[in-house]
Amino acid sequence: MDGTRNSLHFIQKRAFEVFNKEAKNTRYSSKQLLDKAFPAIPYSENKHVNVRGNKSPFDGDTTYWSERNSKLYDGETSKALKRQNHTCGHCGLRMFSEERVHLHHIDGNHNNWKTKNLLAIHESCHDYIHMSKGKP
Repeated sequence: MDGTRNSLHFIQKRAFEVFNKEAKNTRYSSKQLLDKAFPAIPYSENKHVNVRGNKSPFDGDTTYWSERNSKLYDGETSKALKRQNHTCGHCGLRMFSEERVHLHHIDGNHNNWKTKNLLAIHESCHDYIHMSKGKP
């Protein structure tokens, strides 16, 4: 299948032609409809970060890869990762892409979002903490 006919540009062009043929639409109102249907995406939303130089996940540079993966998280999780030097707050191992990072509330109060109460930990460590609290 030829990709040019099905590209976003040609779909948008065809939609403009269809909208513009309607009697109640002018080319300006057709353009407004197109802007709603095909919103512009700013470059910053693409969020793809190139890998530096000749880095590889298999080269043993755990610091680089854990810092790179921390950019996938935003807000409090990212701050906690930076504060903990990209290590798990429970087991102390580096964060890798194989396992998701969870934000753990130390005192158990999920309404307490103070920085001293938050730990970035592995998903498995988070499960272990909450499973062990239920047993005497």
